[in-house]
Amino acid sequence: MDGVLATTARELDEIVERVRAAGSLAFDLEFVPEGRYIPELALVQVAWGDPDEPELAAIDPLEVDVAPFAKLVADEEIETIAHAAQADLAILAGSYETQGRAVIDTQIAAAFAGYGDQIGYAALVQSTLGVRLHKGSQYTEWLRRPLSRKQLAYALDDVRYLGRVWGELRTRLDGERLAWAIEECERLAATAWRRPTPGESYRRVKGWSRLNARERGALRELAAWREREALRANRPPSRVLNDRSMLELARTGATSEEGLRAVRGVDEGVVRRHGSRLLDVIEQGAANPPEREPSRAPLSPAGEVWAAALHGLVRALALEAGVAPRFLGPRSEIEAVVRWWIEGDREAPPPLPLLDGWRGRLAGDAILAWLGGEAARVADPASEAGVRLEPRTQR
Repeated sequence: MDGVLATTARELDEIVERVRAAGSLAFDLEFVPEGRYIPELALVQVAWGDPDEPELAAIDPLEVDVAPFAKLVADEEIETIAHAAQADLAILAGSYETQGRAVIDTQIAAAFAGYGDQIGYAALVQSTLGVRLHKGSQYTEWLRRPLSRKQLAYALDDVRYLGRVWGELRTRLDGERLAWAIEECERLAATAWRRPTPGESYRRVKGWSRLNARERGALRELAAWREREALRANRPPSRVLNDRSMLELARTGATSEEGLRAVRGVDEGVVRRHGSRLLDVIEQGAANPPEREPSRAPLSPAGEVWAAALHGLVRALALEAGVAPRFLGPRSEIEAVVRWWIEGDREAPPPLPLLDGWRGRLAGDAILAWLGGEAARVADPASEAGVRLEPRTQR
């Protein structure tokens, strides 16, 4: 293995010092998500220095606290390169309360460079560098010790080429698309660990909107309790209390332990450990229901036509710019723009990613121009998307 394995605080401190001196790093995490709210970190891989011949290290989080490494990722002065980084950043944020700063996600950058949406690391390394990676240890038991040389070599390959890959991608991105890619990476880092507040977690339970006020209040408090308990015990919320059981408890408004036991999925262990608290939560929630949100009427026939036309326009703009259409905005955001336009409050556009930042410059401005009658969508066989937006003054 052409790298070091750090198992002591001193060895980790030496790595941190060398990375700080280099000013950039590439990293990857091996973790085990099964049976946990926050996945358990099993190995940290780091590369730094010359991208062609980087220094490599694996850090064993079962032997040493990796908080000093997490601080590197949170340092805005250190460029941090990773691939498909959302899960890794979420683990660091959830476990060490750190947010990635100067993060470059090569999967995102690849999408802006024409490599397709959500390309895998091995495929990207082969496409950009012509190197074929061996994935034999992909599903290994990373928490078992000792790790073999083969496992460590596989793990270090996940960071060995990241610096070179980013260099290749950067040369293929023109100034505008490079700026878009970096902006999107910054957005990913800022939103990687977005856990709903306990009081809002009931909205993730299928069927919540069909409950009456008292039932909804009970569900809100049950879901908030479950969220806190899951985080405390580091267990998936469904392992604490599953959605269907929680929904039924809210509907029945159980007032006794027998009432709890009558609900499928609420076993004796749950009643023994949490019964008294669950009864209090149900009572408190039913007595303090949330305000019912005003129902939103479906789009008018004209609104449906506008939304469909804009969906096609957004896709065309993405194709023309060489950007994966997924990045621009989902249909729900397009429909939100149409609703806002129909309602007539033109001075206060909705706070949507589609209308902000690079998305706003690429698609949002075009959407508003089309809605306002300032531009028309015309067929253009010469363009990649087959259509273009043309100012009406030129027609």
